[in-house]
Amino acid sequence: MDSSEKMNSITYMDPVLYKAAQKGNIGPFENYQTRLDQLLTPDENTILHVYLRNQSSEPGFTDFVDKILERCPPLLFQANKRGETPLHLAARYGHSNAVKVLIDRAKALPVDPESGVTEAKKMLRMTNEEQDTALHEAARHRRSNVVEILTKEDPEFSYSANVHGETPLYIAASSWGQEKVIDEILTNCISVDYGGPNGRTALHAASKTGDHGRILRLISETARKLLEKENKLTKTTDENGWSPLHYGAYYDWSARTVKVLLEYDASAAYIAETEKKRTALHIAAIQGHVDTVKEIVSRWPACCELVDNRGWNALHYAVASKDIEVFVRCLEIPELARLGTKKDDKGNTPFHLIAALALKDQNWKPVLLHREGIYGLNKQKLSTMDIYEGNFAEIQVINPL
Repeated sequence: MDSSEKMNSITYMDPVLYKAAQKGNIGPFENYQTRLDQLLTPDENTILHVYLRNQSSEPGFTDFVDKILERCPPLLFQANKRGETPLHLAARYGHSNAVKVLIDRAKALPVDPESGVTEAKKMLRMTNEEQDTALHEAARHRRSNVVEILTKEDPEFSYSANVHGETPLYIAASSWGQEKVIDEILTNCISVDYGGPNGRTALHAASKTGDHGRILRLISETARKLLEKENKLTKTTDENGWSPLHYGAYYDWSARTVKVLLEYDASAAYIAETEKKRTALHIAAIQGHVDTVKEIVSRWPACCELVDNRGWNALHYAVASKDIEVFVRCLEIPELARLGTKKDDKGNTPFHLIAALALKDQNWKPVLLHREGIYGLNKQKLSTMDIYEGNFAEIQVINPL
């Protein structure tokens, strides 16, 4: 059927029928003579779509869904313009009773003799225009009750990424409060896809967090659950070369998530970006996450020797945070204090950078004078005091993130 024939076959939904579908009133449809699958809104929503998206809470009874499907079975698989089936909407809005009815109706249909796949599994695996399955929708909207039903019905299926690169597990791990959803996916699915956009995984997503204590606790618990299922995720890097530990160092000022990641694989502290060669220690230092810096150094002190593509070490990065308290606290860590005389590719120690800062911000002067004269000359043959007194081609201390 071409588009013009399709348009001619559509009977746009009468307002009376639309309102009946909204309320789940079966009466006006019982004696309706035209095929119910031809009753559509401009977005090609069927009466089931209209019903499911207009229930403000979980419907206690599902007679409407059941009776409509009894009269018109094709509605079970009929999608709207966005490719959404009734199951997509039932999953999105958390209507678990409707989800069960839809699945039971599909189970009653004959198995495809060629593929051997049941109609129920075909429905569960159907995707909309963004390649989201019903499980993607349930995970995104935190419908753990629906996630449990869907994953138990089709545990063998590995739900792949949508057009944005998101798998259901990645979606669940991307926001806090999703531990029940994550549990259901990890427990019920035999083959789990951990992928996310830009080469990231669900562990990358779980390593991001805010600054609220409860959120941090939930995120670290999520990371632990993912690692118990698949511990090699600690070494997976995204397209920028960031590991989950990089993200933990960037976001987690309390070191809670970083601690979990290092418990499973402390060697992750050695993973450096592909291009800029920054490690998680560099990221933690410039973010001012001193507790995270201490956690990383305590578990793998030799990683302090790693420098980025300019030769900057972690103490250079502590200076680049432009926070005196952060730098002083980092200087109290013996392994980092020893980096004070280490030079980058231009011959600048961290204290050469401080001299450039102190020229404009006198609050840095006491730090600069702490051990005056032991830092040597850079490749321009300038000492820290030469720089502080302004006798130089200006050094820029730029935040490299």
